[in-house]
Amino acid sequence: MSVIVPPRVSRVARHQNNATVEELEKMRSKADLLFAKAGDKTVEVEKAELNGCKLKEEVEKWFQKVEDVKVSKQKIEDLVSISSRDVTNVWVAEITEEIDKLLQHRLPRELTFSRDAFSNVQEELEKMRSEADLLFAKAGDITGEIKKAELNGCKRKTEVEKWFQKVENVKAKKQCIEDQVRGGASSSRTVPNVRVAEITEEIDKLLQHSLPRELTFSGDAFSNVPFVTGSLKGHLFEENRKRILSLLDDDDVATIGIHGAGGIGKTTLVTHVRNGLCDRCSRNVYFVTVSHGLTVSGLQLKIAKKLDLKIDGEDVMEAAAMIYGEFKNTRDSVLILDDLWESFRPSDVGLPVGEGGFKLLLTTRNKRVCHEINNEKSRIIEVECLSDDESWDLFTEKLGDSAILSQAGDIARKVAKECGGLPLALEHIAISMRAADTVKEWRTVLDDMSSMRLDVVEVKVLPLLRYSYDRLRDQRLKDCFLYCSFFPEDHCYDRTELVDSWIREGLLDGIENRERQRDKGFTIFKELINLSLLEADGNDYGYAKMHDLVREMAVKVGKEKGFLIRAGEKMRDIPGEREWNEDLCKVSLMNNHIGSISPDVAPRCPNLSTLLLSWNGSLTSISSLFFSLMDGLCVLDLSWTAIEKLPDSVSNLKNLTALLLQGCESLNYVPSVSMLGKLREMDVSYCEELRDLPHGMEGLVNLKFLDFIGCTAPVSGILSGLSHLEELRICESSEAKGQDLMKLMHLKRLTCRIRNVSEFNEYVMSQCFASLHEYELTVGTRHWFRDSFGEKDSPREEDVCHVEFVECRFEEDSPIVPGNVEGLYLVECSGVEYLVSSASPDYTLGNLGQLRLYDLENFKGLVKPGVALPPGSLSNLKEMWIRGCDGIKKLFTWSMVRGNLQNLEYLDISWCDHLEEVIGGSDSDNDDDDGDEYHIKDELATSEVVIYHDEAPRWMGDTFGVRLIKDERLSIYFPYKAFRLSLAGLPNLKRVVRGRQNGRENGDTEKLVISKA
Repeated sequence: MSVIVPPRVSRVARHQNNATVEELEKMRSKADLLFAKAGDKTVEVEKAELNGCKLKEEVEKWFQKVEDVKVSKQKIEDLVSISSRDVTNVWVAEITEEIDKLLQHRLPRELTFSRDAFSNVQEELEKMRSEADLLFAKAGDITGEIKKAELNGCKRKTEVEKWFQKVENVKAKKQCIEDQVRGGASSSRTVPNVRVAEITEEIDKLLQHSLPRELTFSGDAFSNVPFVTGSLKGHLFEENRKRILSLLDDDDVATIGIHGAGGIGKTTLVTHVRNGLCDRCSRNVYFVTVSHGLTVSGLQLKIAKKLDLKIDGEDVMEAAAMIYGEFKNTRDSVLILDDLWESFRPSDVGLPVGEGGFKLLLTTRNKRVCHEINNEKSRIIEVECLSDDESWDLFTEKLGDSAILSQAGDIARKVAKECGGLPLALEHIAISMRAADTVKEWRTVLDDMSSMRLDVVEVKVLPLLRYSYDRLRDQRLKDCFLYCSFFPEDHCYDRTELVDSWIREGLLDGIENRERQRDKGFTIFKELINLSLLEADGNDYGYAKMHDLVREMAVKVGKEKGFLIRAGEKMRDIPGEREWNEDLCKVSLMNNHIGSISPDVAPRCPNLSTLLLSWNGSLTSISSLFFSLMDGLCVLDLSWTAIEKLPDSVSNLKNLTALLLQGCESLNYVPSVSMLGKLREMDVSYCEELRDLPHGMEGLVNLKFLDFIGCTAPVSGILSGLSHLEELRICESSEAKGQDLMKLMHLKRLTCRIRNVSEFNEYVMSQCFASLHEYELTVGTRHWFRDSFGEKDSPREEDVCHVEFVECRFEEDSPIVPGNVEGLYLVECSGVEYLVSSASPDYTLGNLGQLRLYDLENFKGLVKPGVALPPGSLSNLKEMWIRGCDGIKKLFTWSMVRGNLQNLEYLDISWCDHLEEVIGGSDSDNDDDDGDEYHIKDELATSEVVIYHDEAPRWMGDTFGVRLIKDERLSIYFPYKAFRLSLAGLPNLKRVVRGRQNGRENGDTEKLVISKA
């Protein structure tokens, strides 16, 4: 037991630091809350101990600390009763801080487990089984969504994959328990209840874990979707393309090496080759970009990722065997290695060159690489520069319409010729000349280029690229471009992430707020693509890449400005002392293998404003001295490192504006931030071990962005003081109070959980909520789904508005659903009979695109009988899931389908025991309303199901096809509307659709047969 002892202070110190009445009252008030909480917990524990339960170790330690605080507080009270002068504010503050930590500490839901390993085990077993059923049902629902996405070529996210692995582990542990029960002649006394309780606790954690709403991302590992690329220029390029495709069909050719100068168009050429192969659909094509300095093991990892192979932890030989086996199984594969710098032996990597139709196509600047991989089945192709005429054609195409060419045409031709036939140089110089509208300006450019006197193609392109950069007139555009060089070679830039980086760097300062800054950033991102400084990576402007030569130029420009850029160079130690100098202003060491920073490293860099150490997965510790001489540091990024404790010296970085610790899963300590008054952005998302907030958080009044997603530290007590917040993300164990949220007048984006419907309603009706551009709100005690604003796979400019209600009692409070909501989820809520109980022309839910209704015991239907939906109601609803709603008998009426649900694309109904029909014949509740019907004649379990109908309703198109797929899930496809209906676990289903003939007499009946797949 550790008791807080009053510090020894001098008389002078005591006199100067007497505790004030306010400080003492604050300590007493918080202590009362703590002791009341401890009293409540004690009652729970004593009740459990009467049943033979035992206090958990974590809970016992918490009670010990509460007792320590009691002793310390009593000593203060004793001193105060004698003389208040003997009580210092330092001591009172220490005890108050300890009380805060204990109040915020998240105790386990179950405070005890059984002392007797075999008592009450039957009750524990039932509890485990009940929780497990919920978990496995949730996993089943999610599996269905993932399979649907995977049919469209998507891949599940790593976070989701790990969650499923944990579910499988729990399933195995539960099965082991069940086997023990059966093995003990049906006696549960063979099973220790402590073990059962542990499994139940694991299940609870998995149920409460908030998975991303978008469970998958689009990948190209197996898809032969054509890449977006520029057009080929010059007759030689087209000849080379045809020749390469022909060689790939030649059984006597296994390897094709393509070499040429940087910027000459090798990547464009092989991208066109890849697209040509995709059009044929006859081969599996894998495209891998090889970065400079890549090792054999690194190349194996890149190839394995494309093959969806997991080779982490395997040695080179084992990995080679796995890759070899995968390619042998797929047969007729083509592997394209773009931008290879060093040669290698294909067998070392695991490439079956010359076997099973496998072909290797590589590009390189170095002809030697082609020759060193040469064999009897190899061919080598050199990509040559464009002719003068071809250069002029490309130059004028990129230049666009320019009236000055009528006067400066001859000079412009000479400018194009100075580019040496290099497509990359021609493109950049032409774009940079679009604003040149005088002959004098053209002549000046020609003189500048001629003075370079660079005859060697390899060294000519960089000065030309630099020249095109220098001609940019917008300094903000130039600064944003240079920032892109901080990332590793061949990095894929996510638009939203990059723009947020520009914001935190201050490159978009002077713009009204974060939303306007983001809009401006998106515009700059698109402009960089239009200027060919970035290359669009995909069919939209969501992602981009940078040509390695363009990046090389940017790195050189940055060096002149005091940038040290060593990103992605596989460094194991930070740069040497000579590289750290007082002139450095920005340093990027991201994506390396730096393990730790020792105490003897203390760079004197007073002008350093940005330090990026993210994605150093081996970085576990940093000496406190390292930051001691970096007084000007503004941006510190340690995201996705293995650091456990942030050095105390960070507390003294008074100019810090951004502290990024995302994904530091081992981080358990952040020092005081009370002196970081300039901090505008703090990200501790997915810091799972960080259980306590850093001291001083409530004083960060300039904070604009705070992200606590996936972090267990409770933050609700500090929100009201962060009055300038514009974006707030808190989830998992934390919850926000409506009163606190209503004090955040500048908030524009919000992700959080609100405990009850009453507080939610109060917040929704406030002006603060009306000011939100995006929100993702959970109402209830836990999360079900989650949609993050910064989804890495889907950068966007559109607003997102989602609300989920989980385990809410609508009998007590009816929710006020925001009119602009786009996603609405109701999970395990009581008191919900109808989604729409009354009609209002001003309240149509016209933006609602996705609706999920899960386990609503009182639910009867979407719209209350007799209520007419106003025009536009639910008109944008595209996806709908209804599961476990046993009270529903009929879901839709034809008038609702025709008038309101015309955009519905996907409907999933499952485990609704009393559902009799999906689309009913009238708007009444009278189930005996027969007539000419669309109906299922036979049961789903039979080998053949027949639907009769007279006239297909217009919303279906002229015809519709139906087929039964595995797991007795019925899918109906309406071709003109791309509609899909999925039904499962509906024992009382009689009809899918029912309706009248609409006045037709003796219409011919068409029979559509549903057959099992």
